Amino acid sequence: MKRTLLSITLLSLLVRPLMAQTPDKKYQTPQTLEEQNQQRVLAEAESKRLHRSYEGFNKMNTWSVSVHGGISKFYGDLQTGNFFAKGPGEKVPFYGGVSVNKQLSHIFGVSAEFGIGQLSGSKDRTTYTDHNSVSPSISYVPSYFNSDVMQGALTGSVNLKSLLFGTRKLRRLKFDVFAGVGFLYYNTRVYSIYAQSFVNSLGENITYEPNDQIRFSNGPNSSKTAGVWGGSGSKYTRDLVIPTGVHLVYEWSPNLDLGIRYSFNHTFSEKLDMTLGGYDNSSASQVFSSVNNTSFRKGESANDTYGTLGIEVTYKFGRKAGRVKSDGTYEKDKVYHLRWTDPKDLIEAPYNPTLDTALARVKAIMPGEVDPRLYTDSDGDGVADLFDKEPDTPANSIVSGSGVAMNLQELLQPFVDAKVPKDVCTQIFGNVEFKTDQSTLLPEAKRLLNDVISYLNNATDCRIVVVGHTDRRASDAYNMKLSRRRTQAVKKYLTSYGLKDPSRVTVEWYGEFRPVAPNDRPNAGMQRNRRVELRILPLNNWKNYPGN
Repeated sequence: MKRTLLSITLLSLLVRPLMAQTPDKKYQTPQTLEEQNQQRVLAEAESKRLHRSYEGFNKMNTWSVSVHGGISKFYGDLQTGNFFAKGPGEKVPFYGGVSVNKQLSHIFGVSAEFGIGQLSGSKDRTTYTDHNSVSPSISYVPSYFNSDVMQGALTGSVNLKSLLFGTRKLRRLKFDVFAGVGFLYYNTRVYSIYAQSFVNSLGENITYEPNDQIRFSNGPNSSKTAGVWGGSGSKYTRDLVIPTGVHLVYEWSPNLDLGIRYSFNHTFSEKLDMTLGGYDNSSASQVFSSVNNTSFRKGESANDTYGTLGIEVTYKFGRKAGRVKSDGTYEKDKVYHLRWTDPKDLIEAPYNPTLDTALARVKAIMPGEVDPRLYTDSDGDGVADLFDKEPDTPANSIVSGSGVAMNLQELLQPFVDAKVPKDVCTQIFGNVEFKTDQSTLLPEAKRLLNDVISYLNNATDCRIVVVGHTDRRASDAYNMKLSRRRTQAVKKYLTSYGLKDPSRVTVEWYGEFRPVAPNDRPNAGMQRNRRVELRILPLNNWKNYPGN
């Protein structure tokens, strides 16, 4: 007996994946058990392919730290030439930094960055202002500046290579763009390029010797003001900065990336080079808009900007670090970094067996001889013939779990008389039939559903499964929708006409794929197939039910 039950259980596991499909729209005689099991194995593999998923980013490495170093270039009033050109007194300043990076997906990441270095610039000509005047005054004379800078920012990056081309092309390369916001701290000193004398806008005689310091940014309150115009100070001046830029990165090893980084930084003032366009820079009264020198005037030039260009090295944290092989495969015992790997690429391709392989597998797991009555239901009452004590009950009969026809009203009477506990559930099976291409409930169906509502409201330990079907006329897609409408019609009636707990209703629909009678007999077979099965089952097998 135990071996028979075990065989039945194994066969039921194979039957489930293909319960909802048959290869031919026309009603057929049952296939051999070997053919049915072969199709079920193939359907199981296809189901796994369609429903495969990845467990989450917690299985991947996401943290890294980057170090970069290179040169910088200032763009503003005291500027000469392009990125690599230098003017008199101008240096080739160094700029470097470090960032801590967190990858949110293989497309998006965030970073906390800190940089330190120098800026330098020069202009070897005298610039005038007040052009409408007969004798325009000098705005600034040939001069150069040096500035020590520090910058901190939060940035977000986008992997354009993966976004545009995917992860399967240019596997070792990535191209990022980034932008953020932060603060720039700087200490700027402006010097004369050579000896010069002139009269400023106040009529003062101004004389500079070569390399004289003529302006500077740091004063007693320079961290929150515009600075001062003479002497020397110690505090850094602060300004808001918007860094933007690009990375071109090569994955050197599972833990190490090499790249080139260019950053273009936007400030919101002209005071980075301490030179104000369109005003006399030798006069504090021209530069500051307040008496106590706390507000820097907005000049006629564009706001100052600067760029940095350098080499970047990134170390990716994580144990068992791995990288994709040149043929695009991944090793199972490695942990990959989200910086380079789309989690979908780690999902293994499903195993699709050939017919011969599937047949061999079926033979290996197929139990011994199984009573064919296990998968046949001659009278269509929902109970397999193997367990059906009355295999010839009339159509639309209400039957028990053993297939015995029963009177639902008589079954309800003990509940009404309060003689049966409410936690007792009797398994009941029945069908509701429909007219061709309709999902409207017939009067006899409504009378049956009223009895079902009464039974479920009294038998609180029961639930109901509503399963919709159609005959084979119309297309597969249409029949699937029609069977769904029929189940919804039954569920709506149950919940609208008195069922106290709608959560106990489960719906399924299979279109034309589960006939109980030949579909080539319009008056008999097709009518029986246009049905909604009602299965009243105990709540205690809820989790084990395949439709749950």
